[in-house]
Amino acid sequence: MLALRLQGCGPDQGPSDGRADVVLSYLLQRVLSLLFVLLLATVGIFAMMHSVPGGPFAFSQGDLTKVAMHNIMAKYGLTEPVWRQYLNWIWQLMHGYLGIPFEEPTMTVNHLIATAWPITLIIGGLTIAVSYSLGLLLGVVAAIRHNTWVDSLITAVVSTAGIALPNYVIGFLLIEVFAVKLGWLPVGGWGSPADVVLPVIAFSLYPLALMERYTRASTLEVTYADYVRMGRARGLSGRRILFNYVLRTSLIPLITIMGPNIPNILTGSIFIEATFGLPGLGSYFTNASLHRDYPLIMALVLIVAALWGACYIISDLAYAIVDPRVRLEGLSR
Repeated sequence: MLALRLQGCGPDQGPSDGRADVVLSYLLQRVLSLLFVLLLATVGIFAMMHSVPGGPFAFSQGDLTKVAMHNIMAKYGLTEPVWRQYLNWIWQLMHGYLGIPFEEPTMTVNHLIATAWPITLIIGGLTIAVSYSLGLLLGVVAAIRHNTWVDSLITAVVSTAGIALPNYVIGFLLIEVFAVKLGWLPVGGWGSPADVVLPVIAFSLYPLALMERYTRASTLEVTYADYVRMGRARGLSGRRILFNYVLRTSLIPLITIMGPNIPNILTGSIFIEATFGLPGLGSYFTNASLHRDYPLIMALVLIVAALWGACYIISDLAYAIVDPRVRLEGLSR
């Protein structure tokens, strides 16, 4: 975890101006670092893709003549040296163009992502909202009712089942009960608000269970801290102790687990999307890897890496907001 220390303000500079300057300097350096990491990631992925034997059109070599195969390879720039192909890709990326997917030559990668990713973002955004808010609530309730039947029920039903059962198994169970037997919700597909209910529930159980377990453990640890005992001795109300002392401090370790999970959720689950027939981005990850779709692979890797980097930057800033002991450290040294 980064220690964020606020630099001293000059005589003509107010505290708020000094803090804003430090935050902007910190963000600028982290963004530049992220761009460098993205560059290294794309170089590594590009090199690994072309080092694997075979190619995106290897399955067609027996059906096409050498001239036809050469023409197809030349059309997509695959006859040039690997370093030149990478430079061409970087040049297209700087102009906002991600290439043409080999499996869908009638559309661009930009159009494919613009069509599929919003569906994944809707499912992922609702999953984050449901799982994190409900997991935080259940974790606090379980900690407050520690060693009671409420704690045991939440731990057994939510925490254990959510982590032990894969999300596609939960998805099939939900379809069997609520779609097939009861007929309350559609089996799958996309087009109406009812289509998001079962996928969000199935996708939310694992992060909800993870959030509940960490919230419960963190809240229990803070509940027995010395400063909480001191607050009780001073006669502070239980509600004030809970919101002003316990919850704020217990959120600190939760930031650590929230950051890495958000990119995974926002880029979709191939199991959830396949189970419910969602035309989202998750299924393209597997298809692009299996069919050596180089432009699509590079675009998806870039999206995931950028999301991971952005979430870690936001997590570092969240530490400074939640924990008063954490401050922005001078990174320009």
